[in-house]
Amino acid sequence: MRAVYHFLAVWNIIVDIQVLIFINKLFNILSGVTACEDEPTDLVDSCKDYGQIPTLAHDIAKEGSDMTRDIHIAVSKNSYDGMIRTKSLPDTSEVLHRDVGKASDLVQPGGFRRNHVITNTLYKSTTIPHQVHKSLLTSIGPNSMLQSAYRGFVNETLHLGDEYNEELTPLSSSFDISQRVASSRGASVTKTVFTIFKSFIGSGILFLPKGFQNGGMLFSIVGLCISAALSTFCMLRLVECSNYLFRNGKQPNVTYGIVGEQAFGVLGRNAVNFSLVFSQIGFCCSYLIFVEKNIGEVLLHAFKLQSSLSTSSWTLILLQIPLYTPLAWVRRLEYFALTSLLADALIVFGLLYILTYTVNTLENAEHGDLTWQYFNSENWAMFLGVAVYCFEGIGLVLPIYDSMDDQIKHKFPVILSWCVVSILVICILFASTVYAAFGRNTQSVVTLNLPSSSVSTGTIVVQVTYSLALVLSYPLMLYPAVNVLECKLFPNQHVKGFWRWEKNGLRFVLVCLTAFIGYFGKEELDNFVSIIGGFCSVPLAFIYPCIFHSRLVGSGHILNGILVVIGLCTMIFATSQAVSTWK
Repeated sequence: MRAVYHFLAVWNIIVDIQVLIFINKLFNILSGVTACEDEPTDLVDSCKDYGQIPTLAHDIAKEGSDMTRDIHIAVSKNSYDGMIRTKSLPDTSEVLHRDVGKASDLVQPGGFRRNHVITNTLYKSTTIPHQVHKSLLTSIGPNSMLQSAYRGFVNETLHLGDEYNEELTPLSSSFDISQRVASSRGASVTKTVFTIFKSFIGSGILFLPKGFQNGGMLFSIVGLCISAALSTFCMLRLVECSNYLFRNGKQPNVTYGIVGEQAFGVLGRNAVNFSLVFSQIGFCCSYLIFVEKNIGEVLLHAFKLQSSLSTSSWTLILLQIPLYTPLAWVRRLEYFALTSLLADALIVFGLLYILTYTVNTLENAEHGDLTWQYFNSENWAMFLGVAVYCFEGIGLVLPIYDSMDDQIKHKFPVILSWCVVSILVICILFASTVYAAFGRNTQSVVTLNLPSSSVSTGTIVVQVTYSLALVLSYPLMLYPAVNVLECKLFPNQHVKGFWRWEKNGLRFVLVCLTAFIGYFGKEELDNFVSIIGGFCSVPLAFIYPCIFHSRLVGSGHILNGILVVIGLCTMIFATSQAVSTWK
């Protein structure tokens, strides 16, 4: 019995030792977990960064390791990251929308609270501060100026493009998404002013001196002021229609075509798209003619080439087709951010050079050399279409207004009015100075009034840089017309097939069409511009806004009727005069 008693005592001691070893190991594991909060080690830093329990290596050679094996396995399972997503599926690891976020963000410390605050902020329509841009280039980049300006024409496809994937769209209504994007990307006053100037100052100012010759100095100044005032009034009418539709909950993002559709159904939208397509194609034709005349002048004088006028013109126009076609195939506006900024800089440089040369010409001219007149009784009607053509940005007013910050949208009428006044002063100063300097010799393309390319290097630089600016601006002018036609001709673009090549074919055909029209309109460029302004720009600027306003808002019928009558008379008279005087 004594031997059995000693055996049991030794056994109890061994068991107690094993229990103490187990408790010690368990204490070490638990102390390793709390080290994430207390000890300044590398393991602690990783725990704080990733919010995970550290997985300690299980060493089976240590004493008592078999007892703690299950604990190590449980800790290891908690750090398992899950299945790896196959590469054939869309990559959803990145945040698709900043205000939506990733589902994995919820497991982070404070994740539920952050999601709750953001959700309440969105649905209470509280404006989220937009991101501060690091440079001027990013502030006027693709997602701000270009897309906000041209989204009005291509609202159905522009923000999605040909690479649209439904699986990457968050599970929210389009209204919520548009509200979030608008709140996080609201444009400031400075960016709005910059966008308005970019939208309104284009090729129209180049043809304005010839318009002053057709109308006369005094008549042209008065007519341009009236055109600017009426255009501004009609733009504000469109803004009122946009606010009316938004307040009634019919449309969150209102465009010119949507206003027409809400007023007169499909007929109203088709009327807007018809005028839009023809006006944009006309603008592209004028760009092509301008490039042909300037580059032809440089080649003939700088390199002393000898060729017939018709052959050289047709050759230069055909050579522009392979230049514009690849640019027209680009489907995303963000790729034109840098080229658009470069084109603006080149246009400003060209205008300053031309203005400086004309001022020097006026200073050196004698009194008897001035041949300008106050009123041209023969061709004054030709000026009407050009006056409307100069303010070609009415189709971009609603997208610009929609892209503004909600807190400053009430300032838009004042901002727009002052911008139009500034643009009006620039146009009058430039056109009147050029017309006063050259008088009856004012050319339809103002750069042709500069000294010959054979004797002036500055003329070559201006003609080449201005032509390059219009080449870079050509795809932006063609873009709205292309997307309107593609929405009509390719409604099922996401179905498998060769629809992308079909779109490329359509764009190539449009480039060829602009070249074909430009060849026959190059000799009567002033008449051609007057037809575009009278037949296409007048309905967009004067007629449609007033008709839509009377139908939707239901006020100001008398004033709207007067403007509609003025617009119809201007359209008919200016177009008929331009056609009748075509030689």
